[in-house]
Amino acid sequence: MSIDLRFSCCDAGEKSSYLVRRYIFLDSEADTGCYIDKHIPEGSCTLIFNFKGEVNMSLYCSPDQKLPNYFLVLPYLGFVNVKAALPIDTFGVACKASVFSAFFGITFDDFETQSYRMIEDVIPQELYEQLRGACSHEMRIKIFEDFLSAKKKREYAPDQIDLAYEFIYSSNGLVHINELISKLNLNSRSFRRNFFQRVGVSAKSLCRIVRANQVLNTLKESNEIDFQSVVYSGKYFDQPHFVNDFRKFIGESPGTFFSRDLQIVKVFSGL
Repeated sequence: MSIDLRFSCCDAGEKSSYLVRRYIFLDSEADTGCYIDKHIPEGSCTLIFNFKGEVNMSLYCSPDQKLPNYFLVLPYLGFVNVKAALPIDTFGVACKASVFSAFFGITFDDFETQSYRMIEDVIPQELYEQLRGACSHEMRIKIFEDFLSAKKKREYAPDQIDLAYEFIYSSNGLVHINELISKLNLNSRSFRRNFFQRVGVSAKSLCRIVRANQVLNTLKESNEIDFQSVVYSGKYFDQPHFVNDFRKFIGESPGTFFSRDLQIVKVFSGL
């Protein structure tokens, strides 16, 4: 299937890498039509600025919700159904969730069962209008980084929650939380409470999200699934454990998911 969507991304530069993982760009040439599939969260919180078209989302068995022009995608343990009406012109900023909450002085613990958050309290409408008027990807990055520079009062110093968050990513989610707490010499109860407030999911849930995305990235170009290899590399107990965990997170069995057309899923999820 040929799709009229252009997806591109670039890693954050030195100026914003303390907060930003990458910048995402999505646009289309066609003015009519729509695409429907899933967004699979990968553990970041992502600012989405939609300048054209209309995007609706829903969680499992819930009605569609029309998304605002700009919002924050949250770490979420599960898939999100997305319907995007053309034309599309979207700018995304994938951020480190623990740093984002600390930098902007907000918490995510009130959004445990939600996949996105309204963000007007920290991102002004003026920034949205400036980004919409930009004539290139490079200009949008510059506008956003200038906004960050104006907000930043001092160099950002990562704390223990940030270190734990990044360790989970660097280990592909293959870390025992009690071992991580011991490694960082943290109080277990305080760590779990503070991590949840700063990231929006528990450390254990983030491990599941990151591990599932590692599996997706490993298998997305493969013509067949080597279950034994996935179980071993992902440190699952056995094949049923992997299949059950995958189904809970993706909403489909691995066999069904990887046998269908994944072009739209990859675009919506940045895979």
